[in-house]
Amino acid sequence: MKVFLIWAGKGPEIKNLMLELKKHGQEIVYWVGSPGGEKDKLPETIFHDHWQAIAGLPAEDINMAEFSPPGEDLIEKLYRAESIILTMMNKRYDKMGVDERRHLYYNMLQYWHGIIKKYKPELIIFPIIPHTVFNYLIYELARLLNIKVITFEDTWVSDRALLYTDFWQGSEALHKELRENQDKIFSLGDLDSDLQEYYKAQKDKDSDKAPPYTKKWRQQHTITNKFFRKMRIIIASLKDFSVFRKGLTYFLKIKSNPKREYASVEAEVDFAEKFIYLPLNYQPERTSSPQGSIFVDQILMIEILAASLPKDWVIYVKEHPTQIPARGLNFSSSRYQGYYKRISELKRVKLIPIETDTYTLINKSLAVATVTGTAGWEAVLRSKPAIIFGYPWYRDCPGVFKVNGVESCQKVLQKIKEGFKIEPQQIINYLYSFDKATIHGYVDTGISVNSKLNKQERMNNFAQAILKEIRKI
Repeated sequence: MKVFLIWAGKGPEIKNLMLELKKHGQEIVYWVGSPGGEKDKLPETIFHDHWQAIAGLPAEDINMAEFSPPGEDLIEKLYRAESIILTMMNKRYDKMGVDERRHLYYNMLQYWHGIIKKYKPELIIFPIIPHTVFNYLIYELARLLNIKVITFEDTWVSDRALLYTDFWQGSEALHKELRENQDKIFSLGDLDSDLQEYYKAQKDKDSDKAPPYTKKWRQQHTITNKFFRKMRIIIASLKDFSVFRKGLTYFLKIKSNPKREYASVEAEVDFAEKFIYLPLNYQPERTSSPQGSIFVDQILMIEILAASLPKDWVIYVKEHPTQIPARGLNFSSSRYQGYYKRISELKRVKLIPIETDTYTLINKSLAVATVTGTAGWEAVLRSKPAIIFGYPWYRDCPGVFKVNGVESCQKVLQKIKEGFKIEPQQIINYLYSFDKATIHGYVDTGISVNSKLNKQERMNNFAQAILKEIRKI
């Protein structure tokens, strides 16, 4: 079977993955890997530098001119993907206008459609849900051309990952387990030890329940680290004589910046109110583009929820704790000037202090609403219903309601108003199926996760999961 491997990595783990696939009859025709990965490639494999691909540049020795520009017919078939990609470009191409972004997309479409047609892969493998423009485009082209796809998603529940052949539909293995176990009752002791520990930690009032990526952010943004980062910037600015220009820019931004705008419309929390807790997703990132689909526009989500509310309810919106620190004093396409003001002007919607404890908000809320955020999963663990607008990994859990407009949202809120409850037993039953459907391993090696496995063991698990899926073809 001819395989495209769109896996940004290099070194012994990725080399062993390719050798394992080759040993079982798979031909790695094309590999998009990390810079320097060309020394790890197999002789028959075309190597493409990940960063070159992001920039819209072809692989070495491939002439893009041999591929025809896309025509109206192909472009129309990918209108949904194009819409998502234009917002996905907020991450790497934030300063580009819409027309420039669209033409870059057309160039990428020309190249990748041509490459796929020329080398005819029968399977395309991604390590994580594609979200870096070119790899998401490859994913959607594969769906259009009926090419088998395999991708994974880190759940951050212990060291577990899910395998997808279509992330829009979810995990087939999990769906199968849920069907087979729907009439069965399980106890906490039926779960593997790592999931037992995870569940108990979530229930323990004194444990640090923050997900691994939040813990990593805290470590990176200690007062000491912030001080040394600023000192490095000052020293570099003195060396290249940009200190005065940067100083003036900083002074001008003090009067108008995201932090100041948020503070100007911030409201106090009143836990006596009946409220929906809505924490914003960090942007730009995979969790909202592509996994949020149209709800990459989080204001649209808030507007729909606000239009669906029972009369005496309110919405507490809280910004992601890393959003403003990550951008400093800069507005961006994801948080443009007037963004927070627009939210605060919606009826029965309040922007609340970012430092308000998320778990207190979950526990005091009537429900949690989110695009795909971890808070939705944390809500059902605490027997609170979750309203999701996107496609998170936990979408099949009891107590999670997928909505897409005012009508579906009103139905869910009415159900919650009438006293809908989640029983802890339902969550344990779900975790049992999750236990059987997931893989021990995680893709994001830049984040420390409590796992007994080293990098090579995790990669071996991914390789075996891929081979198992291939055998189904």
